[in-house]
Amino acid sequence: MIKLDDIRRYAAGRPEATAIADGEERLTWEQFAQAVDQVAAGLTDRLPQEGTARSVFLADNRWQLAVVMAACATLGVSCTGLDPAAGPEELTHTLTRLEPSLVFVTGEYREVLDRCVWPAGPQALHVLLDASDTQAAPGRSEDRRTLGFGELLETEPLARLPEPLAYESFTVVPGEDRPRIAVRRTPTEARRLIDLVDEFGFDAADVHLLAAPLWQQTAQDLTRTMLGLGATVVLGRYTDPAALAETIPQMRVTTAVIDPTALNELLAHPASASIASSSHLRCVMALGRHLGRWTVNTAWERLGPALHLAHATAQTGLNTIMTPEESLVVPMRSGRVTLGNTVAVLGEEGTPLPAGRAGRVAVAGHQVMDEYLDDEAPFVTLDLGQGEQRFFVTGDLGLMDEQGRLRLTGRTESVEIDARDGAVDEALFRLESDLLNLPCLRDTAVMRVDHPKLGDALVVPFIAVAVDREQTGYQALTASCARRVPSLPAHVIAVDEIPYSPTGRIRAGELLESVVPIITLNLQLEQSMHQEMSA
Repeated sequence: MIKLDDIRRYAAGRPEATAIADGEERLTWEQFAQAVDQVAAGLTDRLPQEGTARSVFLADNRWQLAVVMAACATLGVSCTGLDPAAGPEELTHTLTRLEPSLVFVTGEYREVLDRCVWPAGPQALHVLLDASDTQAAPGRSEDRRTLGFGELLETEPLARLPEPLAYESFTVVPGEDRPRIAVRRTPTEARRLIDLVDEFGFDAADVHLLAAPLWQQTAQDLTRTMLGLGATVVLGRYTDPAALAETIPQMRVTTAVIDPTALNELLAHPASASIASSSHLRCVMALGRHLGRWTVNTAWERLGPALHLAHATAQTGLNTIMTPEESLVVPMRSGRVTLGNTVAVLGEEGTPLPAGRAGRVAVAGHQVMDEYLDDEAPFVTLDLGQGEQRFFVTGDLGLMDEQGRLRLTGRTESVEIDARDGAVDEALFRLESDLLNLPCLRDTAVMRVDHPKLGDALVVPFIAVAVDREQTGYQALTASCARRVPSLPAHVIAVDEIPYSPTGRIRAGELLESVVPIITLNLQLEQSMHQEMSA
């Protein structure tokens, strides 16, 4: 996040200009500087005297969160975002590995946090962001230190800030078994700012809408960049599509980063129909691994030529971008490599492949993590004509086309290619890509299950463009499944929602939990009908 010195610079030049808008709240640059100054001073007195000082947050977007993140950046204290939707077991694992000294939380998620027990927990300071004082934020146990955010704002600013601590930055990487933690030990914020400005032409006149959680890496990078330029950041209510549709023209938003689910809900809401004609939008970024043709076409109609589909990972940062114009003519899950990155496609022997051949995707650049915390990571050193570079080998399969665009073709999830059912995996990914291009669908997911009642099968939930198009969607999906993966029975089912994480990953467990009982019941009813007819 932006540091106090930069905030003071903008406060001196434009003290009354808005830095952060949060609903009805407006924080000018002068107010932002004062708040960060006081909070940094309040945290300084409470940092551990020995060992490494780290912080985490479990909170939705709010101006108080932006203030504490800026204060932590000023002090050189890492501030790692945690996904509130992660279970206590995952959160406990992350907290145990990070051992934070400071925990920023809102009342909404405090119960979740209280279910997490980690060795350093009793010594950590808990700051309740939506409380004014300690009385409003009582501790849940005698050995837990707790205070309200308002108490930090009452601290006298320091005459001189302490020397920043050694730099380190962490990002939580979701995993099938347990989360891992990506570590970066070299500051790259300045380089990322330069690359993003060169790539998208951002400047201080922009009004940036944050409609994705700040714990999501791309959202955080873009917010840091816009504040670093002196632009205004608007904290949007990304769970309320009507509010987003109202905010964009009302605040004269020019750029935005939007959570994939929020984007689809915004585009489907009647209130978004007039955005293109009443707004100043020029760049909307969304993680686009699961966004399809309906999203692209509808975004062009409702938002204008603004939607940029991004591919990013916690380990490598922002890798590729598909511009609005390109998205109309190139396959989904494609993109041009962003500035600051080098992408290679590797064969089974780990050697680079020529354009047109699919293999493992590897990424090098200043955004790539240094290592996993307490875990090994797959890195290779390659020379692609620009000197030796260290590449992180991802779990994605892809190819580079003749125009230099990366097109994803599958996933390996870091499992050796020859150790998996490669033919079926490739067919499933191609099936997903086919479905993303169906105009009769708003969204869909393809999941392979091994279920006691369904057996080895596909579960394919989908959201139709409209209620009267559900039968069309059902027919199109059933035919596509039979064509691409004839070896597995497919259970196609219409749903109201497909849950995503803000990194663009489908929450498969949550989705299966909601649809498998319905599919099982339907199969039982069909079986009963057949038995009655044959009796």
